[in-house]
Parts: sequence; C-alpha cells; structure tokens
Amino acid sequence: MNKLSPSRLLLALVLGFAWALAFPEPGWSGLAWLVPGTLLVLVSGINGWRLFGLAFLAALVFRLVSLRFLLNIPHVPGAFSGWLALSIYSAFFPAIWVSLCGICFRFELRIDQWPWFKRFCFGLFVSALWVGIEMFQARLLGGYPWNFLGVTQFENKPLIQIASVTGVYGVSFLIVWLSVNLLFAVIQIRKKTVSPWGWASDVVVPCLFLMVSCVFGLFRIGSFEEGSTRYKFAVVQPSIPQRLIWSSGSEEARLDKVLELSEFALLSKPDFLVWPESSAPITQEKWPKLKQMLLSENVPLILGVDDVEKDLDSEKINYYNSAAFVPVDGKLPIVYRKRRLVMFGEYIPLESLFPFIKYLSPIGGSFSEGKMSVQFPLKDQELTMAPIICFEDSFPHGVREHVLPETSLIVNLTNDGWFGKGPAQWQHAANAVFRTIENGIPMVRSCNNGLSCWIDSFGQVRRFFGEESGDIYGAGFAVFEIPILKSRNSTFYNKYGDIFGWFCLGISFVSVLAIFAKRRLHTGKEIS
Repeated sequence: MNKLSPSRLLLALVLGFAWALAFPEPGWSGLAWLVPGTLLVLVSGINGWRLFGLAFLAALVFRLVSLRFLLNIPHVPGAFSGWLALSIYSAFFPAIWVSLCGICFRFELRIDQWPWFKRFCFGLFVSALWVGIEMFQARLLGGYPWNFLGVTQFENKPLIQIASVTGVYGVSFLIVWLSVNLLFAVIQIRKKTVSPWGWASDVVVPCLFLMVSCVFGLFRIGSFEEGSTRYKFAVVQPSIPQRLIWSSGSEEARLDKVLELSEFALLSKPDFLVWPESSAPITQEKWPKLKQMLLSENVPLILGVDDVEKDLDSEKINYYNSAAFVPVDGKLPIVYRKRRLVMFGEYIPLESLFPFIKYLSPIGGSFSEGKMSVQFPLKDQELTMAPIICFEDSFPHGVREHVLPETSLIVNLTNDGWFGKGPAQWQHAANAVFRTIENGIPMVRSCNNGLSCWIDSFGQVRRFFGEESGDIYGAGFAVFEIPILKSRNSTFYNKYGDIFGWFCLGISFVSVLAIFAKRRLHTGKEIS
C-alpha cells in the first residue's frame, strides 16, 4: 500500500505538532517518548519517496511550530525566509532517519512477524542511527544543533546526568530505544498468539538501562560538594528592542540605559559586572564615566562588543561578534571572537554562490568566524572563565573545546531580543543546561532579553532574573552568588568528547552498508 490516505497526512500533522509541544514552551516532555515509535507507525507499509515525504511533513511541522519565534524578528523578509529555510533544512534529518530505517528493514513486510532478536537489534540500530544523524546535523554547514530530542528532558535531573558521559546524545538514544520498543510491545499485545506478558520482553532491557541511568544520575547529584569560594556576578539585562539596536543614532540612549542599570547593580558589591551580547557600544564620551565606575568599585566588566579588523593580505574588512573582559588594572581588554555563527542570522550559507540571498537576511551580510577559544581570568588567577556567545551554547562539542582543566565557569552572553517574548528564551536555556552537565562546571548567562540566570554543574537553574516578578523579559539586573570549586574532576565527556556519538555514527554507518551489501548479494544469487 503506497497511497497516502488523509488519515496518514492528518497523523503526520498531529505528530509534528505534538513533537514541538515536547519542547519549551509548553515543554510537555513526555510526548518526546512517543515520537520516534509513532514516526515508524506513520510510514508503515509505505516505501519510496512517499515514505520520505510523509516523515518530512511531520518533521517540517515540528520545526515550523518549535521555531515560530523566528517570525518575531523585526525584519519581515528575513524573519519569514529564515523561518522557512531553517525549518526545511532541519526537517531533512529526521526524514533521512525514517527513510534509512524503512529502506534497511523494509516496512512493507509485517513487523509483527519479526523474531525477538531482530526486534532487539532493530531498536539498537535505529537509536544509534538517530544519534549519528544528530552528530551529523551538529556539524554540517557549521552545524545547527538546536533542540535535539534529548533536550526535551532538561528538567529530568537524574536522567540527564548521563550527558556527563555521552553528551546530550545519550539521552536521545534512550528516548528512541524505549519509544521504538514500546511500539513493538504494543504490536505484541495485539497479537493473539502471544502470551499476555510476552510484550515485556521488548521493553525490559531499555527500561533497565533507563533505570541504571537514573540511579547513576542520583548518585552523581548526591556526590556534589560546594566549593568554599563564592563569586558574585551582577548581571545586567537592559531588554533593548532589536529594532532599536539596528537603528542608527540609538547608541547613546542604549548606553545610558545600561550604565544606569550598572550603577544600581554595583551597589551589591559584586566581583564581576556582566553586560549581554549587543548591549551597547561604548563611546569615547562615555568611556571615562564607565572606567571611573569600574575603578571606584574595583570590578572588572564582561560585555558583548562588535569587533572590526582589516585583513592585511586580502584587504578585506572582517566583522566579528565578540566578548570582552575589561580589567580594572589598566591592562588591555581580553577579547574573544565568536567561533560558531547563527545560520541566516550571522552568516549566510552559500552567500558567495548566491549573493541575492543576503537581501533576505536581516543582517545583509555575514560576520567572520573567530579562530580560537579564549579564557577570562577569575580573581584567583589559577582559575578561569570560558566566554561563549549566544547560540554557541547549543554545540556540545563546541563548548567542550572552551572548557580547559583550569576553567571553572562558563560565561554566556546572549541577545534573545531578536525574538520578542516567546519560547526562544526557554528553548535556549534548555539547550544550555546540557553544556553544564557535559563539562561539570556552572554557567552564568547574561541576556539582553531572556533567561538571565546561573545554572549549576548538574543542569539545575538555580536563580534567574524575574523569578520573583514572573517577568523574565523586562529590564533590570540580577545578582548571582556562584560557588566555584577550587579543583574539579573533569567529566568523561569533557575529557574524551563524543566517543559515544562517534561510536553510534560508526555502528549505524557500518550496519547500513552491511544490510545493502547483503541485500545486493542476495539479489545477485536470485538472478543467477
């Protein structure tokens, strides 16, 4: 049966919508456990391009709904084109997963006739394949690792501690494995020839692994000991509308607002003052006031800046999105240039081949990539902070490159003001949660408009701006006292990286090749 019935099309739409609801907001994370298995139900009995198309439709609806915040960008052509482009691009990856599952295991055959061992191997294969495709998505064309399946569980603290070993990919693996095996259990329950408890054989192994992961997480959280050193960060959230940031002549008003909030924040006697990405350019007229403010309180400043440099060889002018550490001892600022840029937001893929695309982007051109990670000093010079900017906290392997043995804190400067009020701020923070677990250190986030907060090394959002008032989008400041361990044990993930992810990618790749080779050999024998 290859005809797409209206009921299948409706199921694809409903599944895509439910998939999006598993992420903030509303964050109904339980729905995520139904998605992979239901995707396979959706395409059962279908092959060829119809199989791919139906899976692509469900994934496209998921992305269109979950990325709806892009439509709030105050540049209508850029907002709409970016929303469509990113949704279509990222929808290809789950559709490829479904297609490979169908091609390799021939869904036109009756799954209910498979023996237990084949079902068991299939569950492991499709879970490894899902992780392998997420690994690929995190790297292709600079990478777009936004809202991987495991991120849905960001509030399930015991479960997600496995990310300290496997990265977020381990959580995705467990979700897919259990989801697909639940599908097999339902099929077994419906078979009249199977004993009433025969279905349990399909779910017992993934459930055991799920339990072991949660027990591991409980032990990991229970072993936490706070360091004796606490650092106080005063985080300014100016909540400047994106239209004003793009408006020429607004620099003075923006800077005055940030300086006013900073004066109040400094009354708390912090160790560091933090401004977000795209906060305000420091003019020559205002620099003496800012310098005096910092000197009087002996507080260094961390802020987001635009950085310009001329390439002496090519005469090209490069623009960078940067973070700067301004010390109070008169030394030159330490500058970090953002290394991983937002697709269609900070760089335009294939811009050199299709120059017209830049007119559909709100930036009208591309930033340049930074070349290296940088460390900012803590007051204890033996310890450092790793600055990252905005979208960079979505890259598991990217953040890991910044966290060195002496790094004790991640500082994320971001500007979610592009998206007004909506799910972007919550989704962004949910992705950031996993970077703290993977690397075993806390993170402080300073947002122009969003979830300014600090997250501990177990992924718990300990405090955030607006938690008393319920308004995370407003202007103001927050003071966070963050305990820093004088010495720490690096996590397995921080030491060794994506061993689990590469293993899954390798196993799934070899399995696909073996299945195709075996099928081709069998076909050749039939012909002869």
